[in-house]
This record gives sequence, structure tokens and C-alpha cells, in this order.
Amino acid sequence: MTNKAHQAIQDFLGDIQLIISCVTNRVCFYYINDQNRVIIQWSLDENGDASHIRLTRKQGAPLFIDINQALEPPDKANGFHISTKQYLYSIFDAQIKELISFHFHPELTADPILYPHIHVYADDDPRFKQFNLHKRHIPSGRVALEDIIDWLISELGVQPIREDWQSILNQTSERFKVKKTW
Repeated sequence: MTNKAHQAIQDFLGDIQLIISCVTNRVCFYYINDQNRVIIQWSLDENGDASHIRLTRKQGAPLFIDINQALEPPDKANGFHISTKQYLYSIFDAQIKELISFHFHPELTADPILYPHIHVYADDDPRFKQFNLHKRHIPSGRVALEDIIDWLISELGVQPIREDWQSILNQTSERFKVKKTW
């Protein structure tokens, strides 16, 4: 990997770290998988878990989030731009039961849904059981991580751990809008 490619990844991860620092102290890092994708991972929590990130709420039980992204490695051919090839953002309740997930995985052959979508896990509510919403792919358009974190804070009462969270999300969102390829 060239210095420019490494720097592009570091810049991208810097923004991801800033975004998530609005709600947690967990640290992100990356590795290159066997499909030559840059995979973002999270540091282990106090229980040795790398997946679920605990989110404290102003009132009520905590929520958890899993943040998974796969990126196309930057290189000279793509102008050293980062391109998201997959994201899976899942929100869980205090019992680690999935509530809602935001997905984009056009290269996933096991689930050949090519458009960004949402899964809603509402089958415990008898009104929704017949629809199997957790298996349905509700079209959503692409969703930026900043929007998910903003939604969690503004709508679901997640407690930000930074006073400047809105400024951080605005700044990273502006940088994302300039660089995005979609």
C-alpha cells in the first residue's frame, strides 16, 4: 500500500473516530481482508467484545450499536478516494435484541439486495408479526454514519459524551459530502 493510500485510509478513519467519539470512547482500526477490502473494526470493550458498542441514554435502558464497513482500498486508479462497498449499522436494545438495521451490501451473494435498505425487528408486536419486517428490505437510500449517530442522540435519547457533538457531526458530514462517490 502506498503512502497516499495509507494516508487516505487514516484520514477516513480519523473522521469515523470523531463521529463515534460523540457517543463512546471505543477506538476504530482497520485490516485488509482476503477480498482486498478495508474492514473497519472496533477495540475490545471491558468484556472483551469487539462488536456491540454500548450507548448510554439520558433516560431508560442503554442501547448498543454494531458498526461494520467495508471499503475499497484507495489507489492511484481511483484518485486515492475511499469508497464504501458495504455498511451494516445495527441498533440493539439492552438485551442485545436487534431493533433496526441499516444495510448496504450490493456484493453480498447470500442476500442479493442491491439497494440500501432498513430491517425493522418488530415481530414481538402482534400488529407486525404477519409482515416479517426483519426479513423485508425497506428501501432507504444510502445512510451516512453521521446521520445514524445524530438520530440516536436526537431521537432515541443517547447521551453524547462530547459537548461539541453537533459541531463534530456537521464537520464530518460536510467532508463526507465533498468526498462521497454516490
